[in-house]
Amino acid sequence: MEKSVLFHIPCFLLFLLLTINGVHGNYICGNETFSANTNYGKDLDTLLPSLASNVIALGGFYNASLGGVYALALCRKHYEAQSCRSCVYRASRNLLTLCQGLTEAFQWDSETDTNVSCMVRYSNLPTFGKLRLDPITTVPHSSLPSSNLTRFTEEFTVMANRTIDVASTADESSELKYYGVSSAEFTEFREVYMLMQCTPDLSSSDCKYCLRENLRYNQESYWRRIGSAIGRPSCYFRWDLYPFVGAFDNLKRVSAPPRPPQPPPEDAQIKKGKTFQTWSVVVAVVPTVINMFVFVAFVLAYRQMRRRIYAGLNNNSDTDGQSMLRFDLGMILIATDKFSPENKLGQGGFGSVYKGILPSGQEIAVKRLAGGSGQGDLEFKNEVLLLTRL
Repeated sequence: MEKSVLFHIPCFLLFLLLTINGVHGNYICGNETFSANTNYGKDLDTLLPSLASNVIALGGFYNASLGGVYALALCRKHYEAQSCRSCVYRASRNLLTLCQGLTEAFQWDSETDTNVSCMVRYSNLPTFGKLRLDPITTVPHSSLPSSNLTRFTEEFTVMANRTIDVASTADESSELKYYGVSSAEFTEFREVYMLMQCTPDLSSSDCKYCLRENLRYNQESYWRRIGSAIGRPSCYFRWDLYPFVGAFDNLKRVSAPPRPPQPPPEDAQIKKGKTFQTWSVVVAVVPTVINMFVFVAFVLAYRQMRRRIYAGLNNNSDTDGQSMLRFDLGMILIATDKFSPENKLGQGGFGSVYKGILPSGQEIAVKRLAGGSGQGDLEFKNEVLLLTRL
């Protein structure tokens, strides 16, 4: 069979118009085509319009085949007969129009002005009892104005897990045996509403897996949005801050997520003070160890500093214990104005003597050793030591 584009522009525009008019229905068309005027097309045109009447007669779920066409339809649990019939009929006509010439399609449909949601699906392959996760339809809503997303995540996860447990537990008294709705009060939202449903031809484990995949997809793709609807060929998930499609009129409430545990009063803490707790030992030991490391580091640094001071004193002392001040060349150049001739006081056998003024204002005499004087470092140092004793 020929391959075609998944969505055509006219179909996409029509879908946008339906959404603007209040229809929250996402449809998916397959990419495999069938030729016009074939038995498959004729059987499809015959089978899909019959779904609406038969789904009511069979308790909200209808599975049928004709020739090579396999189709099923279901409504949400606790449906109103006329609303369910209208929803299935509308979804069937949409698929015949929007997915014309394609061998496979499905749609989860809901409308704001009717208390119903439904799903219609057809294929050229048997689908009954087989878990299908792809393709997927999504309707994200607005951004999430939550200042505490961590707390919201905790509450939402608890509520979703409980709803999945309810929805995936088969209710054998109903044809629509996989279904769950819940509402709960969150820290930042007065009410949160949630609906989950699987096609009843699945096993309980397949239903739970499908719903968990919807929850995972919602957390990965639409976590900072208020409300979302995620539909797969085998299951459906939706949540919002308001009751939708009449699903909560006969609500079997799931208990609200637990609040964070409150700290015990002071007197209770005192009574429990004698009990050995591992965390209390950790709290007591860690600061002590840190303080010991800081103290040792301080002592080592102090000893190193003392060694440097004593080494400097030794380097600045002669053999007789006389201490000398030392100035670097930069300071001498500043004090003598770079040995300016105007500051020259006189000249001896080993060099010239210059007048200098330190930054502190103290006047000094600086002797500059001549290059060819013949006086060595030892003689020069002895001369300086002699001057320090005067």
